[in-house]
Amino acid sequence: MLAKGNSLLLARFTEREIFTRFAGSTLGFLWALLGPLLLLGIYSFVFGQLFQQRQGDLATDSYTLFVAIALWPWMMFSDGVLRCMQSIHTNAALVKKVAFPHLLLVLAANNSVFLVHLAGYVAVLAVLALAGSSIDLAGIPVVLMSIITLYLFSLALGAILAAMQTLLRDVEQAIAPAMMMLYYLTPVLYPITLIPMQYRHWLTWNPLAYVIQRMRDGLLLGQGLQMGDFGMLFAGVVAAILGVAFFIRLSPYFEDFL
Repeated sequence: MLAKGNSLLLARFTEREIFTRFAGSTLGFLWALLGPLLLLGIYSFVFGQLFQQRQGDLATDSYTLFVAIALWPWMMFSDGVLRCMQSIHTNAALVKKVAFPHLLLVLAANNSVFLVHLAGYVAVLAVLALAGSSIDLAGIPVVLMSIITLYLFSLALGAILAAMQTLLRDVEQAIAPAMMMLYYLTPVLYPITLIPMQYRHWLTWNPLAYVIQRMRDGLLLGQGLQMGDFGMLFAGVVAAILGVAFFIRLSPYFEDFL
């Protein structure tokens, strides 16, 4: 548990991350919403209109809603990982001059991403609901637990990559194609039912697939929490502990490589 002084410092770092992200831009925070909305519009047109994506069980008549439920959570995870990975290098001058727990920079990066995208997520779902899309509010507990789980996995991977990127500059070059591959291996744009049965078991190795599917189960089908949700949350906690431990173990050597 963070000491009071570190908690205040984390809050300041998080605030700084959010405001510096949009500093100098005319539209400011709106860019966090416009970017994903543009992607959502493109996906809806290409897959929903041109390719007439209606195969499998979407559990909804709206392909736009189907994708929206998964797109923002994916961005929370992927942007969180990338910003955590870059957090030490981005703040190299601060790390070299001031003594403080370097983990706070990673936590602040992850916090800022999830807070910004969560605001966008709520706004988009609200607009879609007002436009007539059927969203079951009974699934909100599932969504909240899923977001916490995504946060933990993002922190775990982001902390490991932040440490490795500080010591090995090649990490950043490898992570971009890896994240793109993971994106298409996660059912963000398509239902799991489109995957042939003989390959579907491979999704059990991708926790993001489970989390995103459960968010759809909650908001589209009104399902409540299940034991699997708690199991995945526990896996996220274990992953975060291991990732943070790895980061802290290498943290004393950062100044020598910055």
